[in-house]
Amino acid sequence: MNVGFADITLPLWLVVSQWVLLFALGFLIIVMYRQVAFLQQLNDQGSEREGLPSGEKAPTFDYIPINQGKAAPAHFEPRGRWTLLVFADPGCVSCQSTLLALERLAPKLEQKMRVLVLTSAELGEINAADAFRTSSTVISRVHSDVPSRLYRITVTPFGYLIDPAGMIRARDIVADESAIQKLVRKVDRSSVNVEFTVS
Repeated sequence: MNVGFADITLPLWLVVSQWVLLFALGFLIIVMYRQVAFLQQLNDQGSEREGLPSGEKAPTFDYIPINQGKAAPAHFEPRGRWTLLVFADPGCVSCQSTLLALERLAPKLEQKMRVLVLTSAELGEINAADAFRTSSTVISRVHSDVPSRLYRITVTPFGYLIDPAGMIRARDIVADESAIQKLVRKVDRSSVNVEFTVS
């Protein structure tokens, strides 16, 4: 007796779950493609148009550190010490690479500056991303897109280096370890008398 494909029936839940999985994968591919295309566009045009320019005063904002054992609101005051401020999103693949790079660089960086990672994502999204959930770097949640608007951020991961006077000294896309090191080293070429060596 010959059995054709037309004679095979699958349970409804299996058919539905396969279609749901297919749509979910398609959605993820579109999101990743959009992020890569946007980063490539910025790379082609240069990141000079993105964000507040160097020499501007860094805006203040409120945030909640979510992985430091306290959930009390805090106020970001850029004055007082060097700060590496990184805007990131748990759904962004490049941002997860940035978090892993910061994990490796943090011991040296934190001797010279505070490192603060900002996201407006929900706690569920943050906890779903391994790099964010396990990071020892301060992950801070903001309740709205106010900091992104204040700093004119349209793409992540994007970083700012802010001096103790509260002025932006350097800014750039920080998609990997070398980009973070490049951002930090930009200060060596500025008029600020300070040296950061991260290797």
